[in-house]
Amino acid sequence: MNGIIFLVFLSLVGADQTLNLSLQDAIKIALENNRDIQIQKENVKIARGNILTQEGIFDPVLNLNSSYVDAKNPTTSSLIPSGAIKTKQFLLGSNVTGTLPTGTFYNIFDFLLTRTTTNSPLESLSPNLSTSLSFSVGQNLLRNFGYGVNETPIIIAKTSSEISVKEVERTIADTLLNVETAYWNVVGARMNLEVARAALEVSKTLESQNEIQVEVGTLAPVAVTQAKAQVARDEVNVILAENTLKADEDNLKNILAIPITQNIVLTDEPTTVIKSFNENEAFKEALEKRPEMAEARLNIENSETQKRFASNQRLPNLSVQGIVTLQGLGGSENPNRIIFGGTPEPIPEQFTNSLNSFSQLFGADFPVWEVLGVFSFPLFNRTARGNYIQASAAVDRSVIALKQTEESVELDVSNAIRQVQNSIRGMDAAKVSVQLNEELLRQQNERLKVGVGTTLDVTQAQRDLVTARTEYILAIVSYNIALAQVEHAKGTILEARNVKIKE
Repeated sequence: MNGIIFLVFLSLVGADQTLNLSLQDAIKIALENNRDIQIQKENVKIARGNILTQEGIFDPVLNLNSSYVDAKNPTTSSLIPSGAIKTKQFLLGSNVTGTLPTGTFYNIFDFLLTRTTTNSPLESLSPNLSTSLSFSVGQNLLRNFGYGVNETPIIIAKTSSEISVKEVERTIADTLLNVETAYWNVVGARMNLEVARAALEVSKTLESQNEIQVEVGTLAPVAVTQAKAQVARDEVNVILAENTLKADEDNLKNILAIPITQNIVLTDEPTTVIKSFNENEAFKEALEKRPEMAEARLNIENSETQKRFASNQRLPNLSVQGIVTLQGLGGSENPNRIIFGGTPEPIPEQFTNSLNSFSQLFGADFPVWEVLGVFSFPLFNRTARGNYIQASAAVDRSVIALKQTEESVELDVSNAIRQVQNSIRGMDAAKVSVQLNEELLRQQNERLKVGVGTTLDVTQAQRDLVTARTEYILAIVSYNIALAQVEHAKGTILEARNVKIKE
């Protein structure tokens, strides 16, 4: 898109730095430069990033930990006359934890290695090396059971991402309507300025003719004064028309986000081709294509998803967990160990080497099997009940909001079509008015030439003709804006202007 817009500017900006703009050119520039659209695009990125964030709740977590302890602990044991035990211990551990969308939670490869050196005579091995490796898997059976409940944040994030795309579409549609409205307002203001300047030239011509006729004695001097007054009024009208054009051009430049100092020339002419619309068909199309309708439906989906989650959270917490642990132990005989009796009992050979700790571990010589059941339930459960009430009300509110949006869309369509019809009638009436006032001005000029009419009659006819032409221009502009409003109300303005939203 950046390259396209750059080429558009190169082709439109001439040597005099004037930007020649068709309506489609203005739309292209607005789609690239408009700040509201740029903000909404970033909101889409944020929403999609949130999907990844929520999917991360099922990512396994690798934990690593280690510690070293050098301690001297007091003791009053009669077996330890020194009254102190010195211990040095190094610990290394790791595990992988996480949850699954089914409500399964796990702690696997929970490995722990401990090397301990002590002068305690109560310990047979010093230094000794102990190892353990455990695996545990649990399952929630009531609360947080099943895919639908545990994937609630992901489902909501994905739906919210769809909503953000619809918001981009709505922002683009609003921008297109604003561009067209501003574009035709500038076209109308320029046409009105041309009418005002033409009227001024006619007034100046009449002033010159009256001065000649006054000199030759065929008109009274007051005719010149009346003509000069009309010239002054027309000059004021030209100034007002120029200011209106400048203001409308600045508004268009602001929407397009181009410099206010940029000179622009609009190349498209407004259409006067009559179009008709079927209100019922237009309303059906709007219900299908308006992004607001899609947003409202997606909001209902999110609310219902949240309600199902809140309903599940009212259940008790019941889970079962299975744990298997493998152990190993090895080391060297503690020279300070206490020996009771005459001959000390030898330490079993399988423990006399530190490496034996690993062989015992992987050989599953000392397994431990555990099954754990957990049940918990808040006695009043007010938090869960309150959340469910709120979620239920949110669903009802979103349904009401959908109905409200439908009514608003129907009103938009009806008003837009009515405005088209009014503009058509306005154009017809204004066109007839222009024709009649042109004929009236011709007649008044003829009357003035033969000395029957007055300059005041001619100037009044000129003012009436200018008013009629201005009304005709306004009717044409109103009609073109109304056509854009119908497309906007139906949700088809992007399609009508060949604008597509790509992922």
